[in-house]
Amino acid sequence: MPERPVLATCEENDRCCLSDGETRRLLAGSRWRRMVVLGDGKADRRAERVNGYGSAPWPERVADALREVEPALACLNLLSGRVRQAADVRSRQLPEALAFGGDLAVVQSAGHDLMRPGFDAGAFGAELVRIISPLRESGYDVLLVDPFDLTRSPGARELDDKVVRARQHAQSKRSRTLAQRHGALHVDLSAGRPTADAGVWGRAGMVLNSRGHAVMAAAVVRALGEAIRRPAAGPGFRRTDESGAR
Repeated sequence: MPERPVLATCEENDRCCLSDGETRRLLAGSRWRRMVVLGDGKADRRAERVNGYGSAPWPERVADALREVEPALACLNLLSGRVRQAADVRSRQLPEALAFGGDLAVVQSAGHDLMRPGFDAGAFGAELVRIISPLRESGYDVLLVDPFDLTRSPGARELDDKVVRARQHAQSKRSRTLAQRHGALHVDLSAGRPTADAGVWGRAGMVLNSRGHAVMAAAVVRALGEAIRRPAAGPGFRRTDESGAR
Protein backbone atom coordinates (compact mmCIF):
# COMPACT_ATOMS: atom_id res chain seq x y z
CA MET A 1 0.00 0.00 0.00
CA PRO A 2 1.22 3.56 -0.64
CA GLU A 3 2.70 5.47 2.25
CA ARG A 4 0.10 7.44 4.15
CA PRO A 5 1.30 10.92 5.10
CA VAL A 6 1.49 11.55 8.82
CA LEU A 7 1.32 15.23 9.62
CA ALA A 8 3.35 16.76 12.40
CA THR A 9 1.52 18.41 15.27
CA CYS A 10 3.37 21.73 15.03
CA GLU A 11 6.09 23.54 13.15
CA GLU A 12 8.76 22.69 15.73
CA ASN A 13 8.50 18.92 15.16
CA ASP A 14 7.73 19.03 11.43
CA ARG A 15 10.66 17.55 9.50
CA CYS A 16 9.57 19.50 6.43
CA CYS A 17 10.14 22.78 8.30
CA LEU A 18 13.34 24.34 9.56
CA SER A 19 14.55 23.23 12.96
CA ASP A 20 16.28 25.31 15.62
CA GLY A 21 19.78 26.22 14.50
CA GLU A 22 19.34 24.73 11.04
CA THR A 23 19.10 28.08 9.25
CA ARG A 24 22.39 29.47 10.51
CA ARG A 25 24.17 26.20 9.78
CA LEU A 26 22.76 25.99 6.25
CA LEU A 27 23.40 29.61 5.29
CA ALA A 28 26.85 30.01 6.87
CA GLY A 29 29.01 31.71 4.25
CA SER A 30 26.12 33.50 2.56
CA ARG A 31 26.72 37.10 1.49
CA TRP A 32 23.48 37.91 -0.31
CA ARG A 33 22.45 41.45 0.61
CA ARG A 34 19.54 42.27 -1.70
CA MET A 35 16.86 39.68 -2.44
CA VAL A 36 13.91 40.09 -4.78
CA VAL A 37 10.88 37.79 -4.96
CA LEU A 38 8.82 37.61 -8.11
CA GLY A 39 6.41 35.20 -9.75
CA ASP A 40 2.80 34.38 -10.56
CA GLY A 41 1.74 33.54 -7.02
CA LYS A 42 -0.36 35.77 -4.80
CA ALA A 43 1.06 37.71 -1.90
CA ASP A 44 -0.69 35.81 0.91
CA ARG A 45 -0.55 38.19 3.85
CA ARG A 46 -3.34 36.34 5.61
CA ALA A 47 -2.85 32.69 4.80
CA GLU A 48 -5.29 30.18 6.23
CA ARG A 49 -3.95 29.30 9.67
CA VAL A 50 -2.93 25.79 10.68
CA ASN A 51 -2.62 25.30 14.43
CA GLY A 52 1.00 25.15 15.53
CA TYR A 53 2.39 27.03 12.52
CA GLY A 54 3.45 30.67 12.33
CA SER A 55 1.58 33.10 10.12
CA ALA A 56 4.53 34.64 8.24
CA PRO A 57 4.43 34.17 4.43
CA TRP A 58 7.28 32.28 2.77
CA PRO A 59 9.11 35.34 1.31
CA GLU A 60 9.26 36.92 4.75
CA ARG A 61 10.47 33.66 6.26
CA VAL A 62 13.26 33.33 3.68
CA ALA A 63 14.34 36.94 4.17
CA ASP A 64 14.42 36.48 7.95
CA ALA A 65 16.50 33.32 7.52
CA LEU A 66 19.04 35.16 5.38
CA ARG A 67 19.15 37.98 7.92
CA GLU A 68 20.42 35.53 10.53
CA VAL A 69 23.77 35.61 8.71
CA GLU A 70 23.42 38.97 6.90
CA PRO A 71 21.34 41.27 9.15
CA ALA A 72 21.33 44.15 6.66
CA LEU A 73 19.66 42.12 3.90
CA ALA A 74 17.02 44.09 1.96
CA CYS A 75 14.06 42.28 0.42
CA LEU A 76 11.74 43.46 -2.36
CA ASN A 77 8.61 41.30 -2.64
CA LEU A 78 6.95 41.84 -6.02
CA LEU A 79 4.23 39.22 -5.59
CA SER A 80 0.88 40.96 -5.93
CA GLY A 81 -2.57 40.48 -4.48
CA ARG A 82 -3.77 38.87 -7.70
CA VAL A 83 -2.81 35.86 -9.79
CA ARG A 84 -0.38 36.64 -12.60
CA GLN A 85 0.66 34.85 -15.76
CA ALA A 86 4.31 34.36 -16.68
CA ALA A 87 3.97 37.09 -19.30
CA ASP A 88 2.79 39.50 -16.58
CA VAL A 89 5.76 38.59 -14.40
CA ARG A 90 8.10 39.40 -17.27
CA SER A 91 6.40 42.67 -18.27
CA ARG A 92 5.38 44.02 -14.85
CA GLN A 93 7.72 42.61 -12.23
CA LEU A 94 10.99 42.02 -14.08
CA PRO A 95 11.72 45.73 -14.75
CA GLU A 96 11.33 46.50 -11.04
CA ALA A 97 13.55 43.56 -10.12
CA LEU A 98 16.28 44.72 -12.49
CA ALA A 99 16.04 48.30 -11.20
CA PHE A 100 16.39 46.99 -7.63
CA GLY A 101 19.91 45.86 -8.44
CA GLY A 102 19.93 42.89 -6.13
CA ASP A 103 22.04 39.76 -5.97
CA LEU A 104 19.44 37.01 -5.29
CA ALA A 105 16.14 36.46 -7.12
CA VAL A 106 13.62 33.82 -6.04
CA VAL A 107 11.16 33.21 -8.88
CA GLN A 108 7.96 31.43 -7.90
CA SER A 109 6.07 29.43 -10.50
CA ALA A 110 2.79 28.79 -8.69
CA GLY A 111 1.23 26.74 -11.48
CA HIS A 112 -1.54 29.09 -12.58
CA ASP A 113 -0.42 28.99 -16.21
CA LEU A 114 -0.55 25.19 -16.17
CA MET A 115 -4.18 25.25 -15.11
CA ARG A 116 -5.39 27.26 -18.09
CA PRO A 117 -7.26 25.19 -20.72
CA GLY A 118 -5.15 26.60 -23.54
CA PHE A 119 -1.81 26.15 -21.79
CA ASP A 120 1.09 26.42 -24.25
CA ALA A 121 4.17 24.73 -22.79
CA GLY A 122 6.50 26.21 -25.40
CA ALA A 123 5.28 29.76 -24.84
CA PHE A 124 5.51 29.33 -21.09
CA GLY A 125 9.08 28.08 -21.33
CA ALA A 126 9.99 31.02 -23.54
CA GLU A 127 8.63 33.43 -20.94
CA LEU A 128 10.71 31.76 -18.25
CA VAL A 129 13.82 32.31 -20.33
CA ARG A 130 12.87 35.96 -20.78
CA ILE A 131 12.67 36.28 -17.01
CA ILE A 132 15.71 34.24 -15.92
CA SER A 133 18.18 35.40 -18.57
CA PRO A 134 18.00 39.17 -17.85
CA LEU A 135 18.25 38.51 -14.12
CA ARG A 136 21.38 36.41 -14.59
CA GLU A 137 22.88 38.95 -16.97
CA SER A 138 22.31 41.64 -14.33
CA GLY A 139 24.27 39.70 -11.73
CA TYR A 140 21.46 37.96 -9.90
CA ASP A 141 21.73 34.46 -8.52
CA VAL A 142 18.38 32.95 -9.52
CA LEU A 143 16.36 30.25 -7.78
CA LEU A 144 13.31 28.97 -9.68
CA VAL A 145 10.65 27.27 -7.53
CA ASP A 146 7.99 24.98 -9.01
CA PRO A 147 4.80 24.28 -6.99
CA PHE A 148 3.65 21.45 -4.77
CA ASP A 149 1.51 18.71 -6.31
CA LEU A 150 -1.29 20.72 -7.92
CA THR A 151 -3.68 17.76 -8.02
CA ARG A 152 -4.00 18.07 -4.23
CA SER A 153 -5.10 21.70 -4.52
CA PRO A 154 -8.80 22.64 -4.36
CA GLY A 155 -8.14 24.91 -7.32
CA ALA A 156 -7.22 22.02 -9.60
CA ARG A 157 -10.70 20.60 -10.07
CA GLU A 158 -11.38 22.10 -13.50
CA LEU A 159 -8.94 19.75 -15.24
CA ASP A 160 -8.47 16.00 -15.00
CA ASP A 161 -5.80 14.94 -12.51
CA LYS A 162 -3.91 13.05 -15.21
CA VAL A 163 -3.73 16.18 -17.36
CA VAL A 164 -2.55 18.32 -14.47
CA ARG A 165 0.03 15.76 -13.35
CA ALA A 166 1.41 15.31 -16.87
CA ARG A 167 1.67 19.06 -17.40
CA GLN A 168 3.33 19.61 -14.06
CA HIS A 169 5.84 16.81 -14.59
CA ALA A 170 6.77 18.10 -18.05
CA GLN A 171 7.02 21.68 -16.84
CA SER A 172 9.21 20.77 -13.88
CA LYS A 173 11.56 18.94 -16.23
CA ARG A 174 11.63 21.96 -18.54
CA SER A 175 12.28 24.34 -15.62
CA ARG A 176 15.17 22.20 -14.40
CA THR A 177 16.71 22.20 -17.89
CA LEU A 178 16.34 25.97 -18.25
CA ALA A 179 17.82 26.55 -14.81
CA GLN A 180 20.86 24.42 -15.62
CA ARG A 181 21.29 26.15 -18.97
CA HIS A 182 21.27 29.61 -17.40
CA GLY A 183 23.31 28.84 -14.31
CA ALA A 184 20.33 29.03 -11.96
CA LEU A 185 19.01 26.74 -9.23
CA HIS A 186 15.75 24.79 -9.42
CA VAL A 187 13.50 23.53 -6.64
CA ASP A 188 10.57 21.23 -7.43
CA LEU A 189 8.26 21.18 -4.41
CA SER A 190 6.18 18.37 -5.90
CA ALA A 191 9.17 16.03 -5.73
CA GLY A 192 9.25 16.01 -1.92
CA ARG A 193 8.12 13.29 0.48
CA PRO A 194 4.37 12.69 0.88
CA THR A 195 4.46 14.55 4.19
CA ALA A 196 5.55 17.68 2.34
CA ASP A 197 2.63 17.66 -0.09
CA ALA A 198 -0.04 16.75 2.46
CA GLY A 199 -1.72 19.58 4.31
CA VAL A 200 -0.06 22.52 2.56
CA TRP A 201 -3.04 23.88 0.63
CA GLY A 202 -5.75 26.20 1.85
CA ARG A 203 -9.36 25.14 1.49
CA ALA A 204 -10.04 27.33 -1.56
CA GLY A 205 -8.20 27.92 -4.82
CA MET A 206 -4.48 27.40 -5.29
CA VAL A 207 -3.17 29.17 -2.23
CA LEU A 208 -1.00 27.79 0.55
CA ASN A 209 -2.03 27.62 4.16
CA SER A 210 0.38 28.60 6.94
CA ARG A 211 1.99 25.14 6.94
CA GLY A 212 2.49 25.41 3.19
CA HIS A 213 4.33 28.70 3.63
CA ALA A 214 6.57 27.18 6.31
CA VAL A 215 7.38 24.11 4.21
CA MET A 216 8.05 26.15 1.08
CA ALA A 217 10.34 28.54 2.94
CA ALA A 218 12.28 25.60 4.36
CA ALA A 219 12.72 24.11 0.89
CA VAL A 220 14.05 27.41 -0.45
CA VAL A 221 16.46 27.91 2.46
CA ARG A 222 17.73 24.33 2.20
CA ALA A 223 18.29 24.74 -1.54
CA LEU A 224 20.24 27.94 -0.97
CA GLY A 225 22.29 26.22 1.71
CA GLU A 226 23.07 23.31 -0.57
CA ALA A 227 24.16 25.71 -3.31
CA ILE A 228 26.48 27.51 -0.89
CA ARG A 229 28.10 24.21 0.09
CA ARG A 230 28.34 22.95 -3.50
CA PRO A 231 29.89 25.68 -5.70
CA ALA A 232 29.53 23.40 -8.72
CA ALA A 233 25.74 23.77 -8.52
CA GLY A 234 25.98 26.62 -10.98
CA PRO A 235 28.16 29.52 -12.06
CA GLY A 236 26.12 32.00 -10.05
CA PHE A 237 25.73 30.16 -6.77
CA ARG A 238 29.24 30.26 -5.34
CA ARG A 239 30.28 30.39 -1.75
CA THR A 240 31.80 33.75 -0.91
CA ASP A 241 35.25 34.10 0.57
CA GLU A 242 35.88 35.77 3.92
CA SER A 243 36.16 39.20 2.33
CA GLY A 244 32.65 38.87 0.87
CA ALA A 245 33.81 38.97 -2.75
CA ARG A 246 31.79 36.88 -5.15
